[in-house]
Amino acid sequence: MVEALHAMVVDLRAGAPPALAAESAAVDAPRPVAELLQAMAGAARLGGDPAGALATIPTSRPLAEIRGRLARAWSLSQRHGLPLAELLDAVRRDIAEHLRFTTQAEAAMSGPRASAMVLAALPGFGLLLGEGMGAHPVHVLFATAGGNTLLLAGTVLIVAGAAWSARITRRGALW
Repeated sequence: MVEALHAMVVDLRAGAPPALAAESAAVDAPRPVAELLQAMAGAARLGGDPAGALATIPTSRPLAEIRGRLARAWSLSQRHGLPLAELLDAVRRDIAEHLRFTTQAEAAMSGPRASAMVLAALPGFGLLLGEGMGAHPVHVLFATAGGNTLLLAGTVLIVAGAAWSARITRRGALW
């Protein structure tokens, strides 16, 4: 979407009408983005409301948010006479910054995610080490009542810890 908006802004600044700029940008865009741009172009060509045409296109959640921004930019341009190129360029910059931030946040969360995976795997390594030393922890866990209780409690704690770590790192990436 960022590249398609950039192409559209360049065409608009060069003097192309909005419908032609949207059609031109849609040519090289991926299918969901091209559908949005073609809907805008079709509505603009026929003298309709491009913002309303955008609302009729079903999209995924991230594209739905972008679709709303495009509709608002087009409406502002039509209602108040603001340059469409400037509004779309602002939308493009905002999307690019959001992507950059999301990428950085995901990269920052890779360390904590790896640590959580290592901590979740440690009990398995402990079992292997115990078996290697001849302590037979697997026999104790599966053949005795106390071992069964410890196995259940340990499994619940490992799963809860992994879920909690996933939740924390997922929320950290969204901030």
